[in-house]
Amino acid sequence: MIRLILDNKAESFEADIRELVQEFYPGEDFEIHTSNGVHFTNTTQEEKNALKQAKATGEVAEVNKKSTKNRARMASEITPEGVEEAKIRLSFEVSASEMPLTGVRKEDKSVIKAELYDTLVGMTGKELPWGDLTGIRPVSLVSPMVERAIEKKLLNDSDADRKDGKQRGLRKKDQFSDLGTECGASSENSSLPSFCELTDDEIQDIKDDLTKEYCIKGEKLDLMTDIALREHRILNRISDITGRNYKEGWSLYIGIPFCPTRCLYCSFLSNTINVWEKRLGEYMENLRKEIRYTVSEMCGRFRKPLQTIYIGGGTPTALDKKWLKVLMDMVHEECGSANVPILCEGRSAAFDWRNTLTGMPGIVEFTVEAGRPDSITKEKLKILKDAGVDRISVNPQTFNQKTLDLIGRKHSVESVIEKYLLAREVGFDNINMDIILGLPGEKLPEVTHTLCMIAKYRPDSMTVHSLAIKRAARLTLERDFWAGIYRAGDENEIVAETRLQEEAEKCTVKTDGTHGDVSGDSESLDKKTEFRYPEITRMMMASSYTADLLGLKPYYLYRQKNMAGNLENVGYCVEGKECLYNILMMEEKHTVIGCGAGCSSKVVLPSKDGDPTHKRVERCDNGKDIRSYIEDVDKFIQRKAVLFELI
Repeated sequence: MIRLILDNKAESFEADIRELVQEFYPGEDFEIHTSNGVHFTNTTQEEKNALKQAKATGEVAEVNKKSTKNRARMASEITPEGVEEAKIRLSFEVSASEMPLTGVRKEDKSVIKAELYDTLVGMTGKELPWGDLTGIRPVSLVSPMVERAIEKKLLNDSDADRKDGKQRGLRKKDQFSDLGTECGASSENSSLPSFCELTDDEIQDIKDDLTKEYCIKGEKLDLMTDIALREHRILNRISDITGRNYKEGWSLYIGIPFCPTRCLYCSFLSNTINVWEKRLGEYMENLRKEIRYTVSEMCGRFRKPLQTIYIGGGTPTALDKKWLKVLMDMVHEECGSANVPILCEGRSAAFDWRNTLTGMPGIVEFTVEAGRPDSITKEKLKILKDAGVDRISVNPQTFNQKTLDLIGRKHSVESVIEKYLLAREVGFDNINMDIILGLPGEKLPEVTHTLCMIAKYRPDSMTVHSLAIKRAARLTLERDFWAGIYRAGDENEIVAETRLQEEAEKCTVKTDGTHGDVSGDSESLDKKTEFRYPEITRMMMASSYTADLLGLKPYYLYRQKNMAGNLENVGYCVEGKECLYNILMMEEKHTVIGCGAGCSSKVVLPSKDGDPTHKRVERCDNGKDIRSYIEDVDKFIQRKAVLFELI
């Protein structure tokens, strides 16, 4: 257990302080001292009662607690001041009163975390890959900086143009203004995000600011900055196709919370498809009702164009072909023409906004998570293709059969390959594959085998997840059983340096220049990452190396709590085949409304401080209980009604 003593200025940042300390000492409980007394985190009810008793009586209260690591009973004594000293692994004070605080919460948080980070680095001798960042969206910190730098550059160039009368070859904020004027659209609706290329010096200035504020540097700093710049360019595609800025529109997420089986790392409630087969009709009926209400409000009342649709879960293709066809028909019936009145408002016939791959006007992307290969058939793929789905996922998670069996994926490695090739045969030219790093029993050789299989079949995108162990996942609930198997997530496991870096740099994966096919062996990838890094970090490095080899560029990333190795999830893809929804949702670029059990909705609104690069996000969720959704969908629709009143 770790004891944190916070002064009166630090205690309002308790959660931020605790999360940062926990990055250095994963799995530890905390005894926290503030002006309000002592409290614990991750405590049993026994401990809470004992602390209450100790405070009331002023005497010692004994309690037995199960260790979260080995489930052994540990006798403890709790006093009004906390637990007995023998149980404290580390104790230190955070005295924010002695720090240069400004009174602005955001700035003060950065100061406190930066000073605490330096202290923890000195104590432990290790730096974290993401510096003092504990949030889940690192790119969201960079994007406003990029937007401000671009806006400043465009204004400077505009001033220069007025002075010397020369037209610069930059894409200006109002580049589509002629189109808007011709169509009778307002200047507000026809304007696009400002865009121009920043110089290396301008980008370095952004990086320097990030290092100063968040203690982040090196590879992760480059990654988040590159992705922020790339995302800014990618999102202009929406405007190019529809004539509408992505900030004007919204996205729809449809949740199908059913799977063939439950995976070991999944935290969702019981959702195997066979349990709910008899109630699928009710689920679909309520789903249609919720979608209809949502579309009527967003497209009808608020005149916001629907721009992307994403169907996830669960595994949407766990539905049989009958219900999958019902779902696809539902999407077209409720969403297919929803944008027409909006896009027709004063628009010129010469601007062909109807020309989208989805077959639904103004909807530029339609993704379905096919996911589990054991749920995919040729008939289902044809249903998706005929419905205008232009992006799917076929997710192996790993190409090691032993691991698939261990985590409850009831399919073979061969079936992943078979269904992937089947999707190509049906005509899908934008296919994603997900893999997970840190699965039970997997170390670098197993991961590099998976990466070599990815390289062989060349999906259009690859999403690399670092395993995040959720509280309700079977991997957590059965910790004793998995303790001897789960190895790769140990961020303190350092791999011995067995080769000089120069020697390892000579090891490459073979490339057939004639056909562009990539093939290789696990040993080559092993050698590329055989330096002094934690095991899970070496896996991420091998993934990045493989993506680069295949010409896949990183285009979005996010982090989660309890991630293996304090790392991240990264999406890589062929340029031009990025998943717009992933960027819009993860970076909170515009409003995303979720319909179905287990879904959440986020309405993105202007910030109250007036800064156009700032925003505020209001949320509501449908909960994970499928039964509750089936029996009382009106409750969740009412939650949306309250949320929509904020728009």
